[in-house]
Amino acid sequence: MTASSSKHPLDPLTADEILQVSSMLKAKTSDKSLHFKIITILEPPKAQLRPFLIAERNGGPQSRPPRKASSLYYHLGTADLFLAEVNLDSNSVDSVKKLAPELHGQHDFDESMALRDACLSHPRVLAEIKKFKLPQHLEVVCDPWPYGRDSKKNLPRYVQCYLFARARHPGSNHYDMPLPFSPVLDMITKDVVEIIQLPTGSGAELNHDAVFQPHEAKEYHHELQKQPERTDLKPLIVHQPEGVSFTIDGNLIKWQKWRFRLGFTWREGMVLHDVTYDGRELFHRLSLSEMFVPYGDPRYPYSRKSVFDVGDIGAGVAANNLALGCDCLGVIKYFSFVISNSQGKPVEKPNAICMHEIDDGIGWKHTNSRTGAVSIVRSRVLVLQTIITVGNYEYVFMWHLDQAAGLHYKIQATGILSTAPIDSGTTVPWGTNVNEGVMAPFHQHVFSLRIDPTIDGDNNSFTEEDSVPMPTDDKNPFGVGYVTKTKLLSRSTPSDSAPSRVHKIINPSSINKTSGKPVAYAIHSPAKQMLLAHANSWHGKRAKYALHPFWVTAHRDGELYAAGDYTYQSLPDNTSDLGAWADRKDKTENTDIVIWHSISLTHNPRTEDYPVMPCDTMTVSLKPSGFFDQNPALDVPQSTQKSNGSRLVEDTALTVAIGGLSCGKRESKL
Repeated sequence: MTASSSKHPLDPLTADEILQVSSMLKAKTSDKSLHFKIITILEPPKAQLRPFLIAERNGGPQSRPPRKASSLYYHLGTADLFLAEVNLDSNSVDSVKKLAPELHGQHDFDESMALRDACLSHPRVLAEIKKFKLPQHLEVVCDPWPYGRDSKKNLPRYVQCYLFARARHPGSNHYDMPLPFSPVLDMITKDVVEIIQLPTGSGAELNHDAVFQPHEAKEYHHELQKQPERTDLKPLIVHQPEGVSFTIDGNLIKWQKWRFRLGFTWREGMVLHDVTYDGRELFHRLSLSEMFVPYGDPRYPYSRKSVFDVGDIGAGVAANNLALGCDCLGVIKYFSFVISNSQGKPVEKPNAICMHEIDDGIGWKHTNSRTGAVSIVRSRVLVLQTIITVGNYEYVFMWHLDQAAGLHYKIQATGILSTAPIDSGTTVPWGTNVNEGVMAPFHQHVFSLRIDPTIDGDNNSFTEEDSVPMPTDDKNPFGVGYVTKTKLLSRSTPSDSAPSRVHKIINPSSINKTSGKPVAYAIHSPAKQMLLAHANSWHGKRAKYALHPFWVTAHRDGELYAAGDYTYQSLPDNTSDLGAWADRKDKTENTDIVIWHSISLTHNPRTEDYPVMPCDTMTVSLKPSGFFDQNPALDVPQSTQKSNGSRLVEDTALTVAIGGLSCGKRESKL
């Protein structure tokens, strides 16, 4: 039995397994040097995995699916891209496929570092920098961006380099000094293809004679700020004297009737598998499928400025090492993982996910107005959090699991605005000036949350439920009545938001004995502006998922990523992305379905978003809607001062003020 055969089929790859895969592929291609883009776990087909997971949960006999991995790699120094599948149990290569030339691999860290160096050492770039007349105390830095697409041409794999200048301090804000020219490099040869002069006026006009103009820098790093720090903020310490309420067995987590497996991939980052509550099935798989950031400046080359942060970079690749007491507050459990580098060697991703409990205010409460009896429980929430840094931006992704069987996906955007140079005294209608000579363009962030449901089983349906007023007639003579109308989405399709509309995942075969209706989970998400770029623009063609907030498709293995498997300079072929899968019009009624929720943040920058952006938060809630017969949090214990240990401000000695008094003491009667 190999070491892999004892591991769970959903566990992320270990360092030894990454080396096992790369060694096999190198041996199979001994005449070529390989540049690895991906080595990752290959999840079993759902038809194999589901019976295994059910048996595992129920304690029955289990037939474990083979543990496999996939790898994407180039022959070094060429555009030849290959996809391989490897059986880790049998230590064999199952398949190797050369991909079509229009498909490209994503950025990787080693490649990005090499391209930065190549850009900043190239004679043509150095000549442009010299021409700009930067002072000696400033150094030039390079932000490599995906080239994007603005035509049907199958160009080589390019990178667009945006240049900035900064002071020598490691925390200096280089986005405060954007340079007015942008080199394009060939990612294979690392040669400069062209240097594009950037528009800096109110339109598309160019200033080929631009030179450095000094301005007072706006800095975010504490050592560089001019105003003193606040001194009136007291410590806030989370204390759990009896320890945590969750249990962990490898990547299996149990907490307050919840049971699920934690996964991690280079592309999606954090993944939740086989999610159940009180023994009932809810979701097979929950993941961040894609994230698209298109910019709204219509001028060339900004007209193609965009990035698929998940497909082009990878949320797992960009995951932070979370710091105790800073990124995660309280009594913390960390999960660490490994990914691969371009040499096929393992790279540690320590503390990539943190898990802890938080108090989330009142869970439920009622005061009996006749007797004064108070019933109250506080809401405890289990938090799983990961943070990624993609160039200028940070994104915080969290799952909050509550005691009433709700899951809440929270996204926070922070970091620094991607800036562009602008002439002094000039403004543009598609951006905000955030400092002298510094413009922050309008842009959007469109996330895709992939929801693979198993609401009381595999066969589910997706519905739109609208609250609508009743007509004024003999049934509604006073004109105050309203009802709900439900539309079943029986074929794969997009679906839009509307006032008072709730989207529900139902199981038509599982009927709630109290309501008489199918059990359901509802998706609660505020209506947002979807992609503002035209549908026939390259942004619209490459990110069709961003055109609608909801989609339903029939499940097919391998369809995990809303914008397709290969997003770098992608040329849509109408077969391999969410738009194409929805166009199949597969049956989605009472069958195995997938829900895709597009979550959009339209960011027209404020001056207050600079030089670093306060967190902007979006929340999507998956809540039971007729899934239970009553409030599933009724059995949460009554809150007491003894268990919560609150203290009075007036108690200067900070001793417990009330002792063990219950929060359920009687109030005055009416």
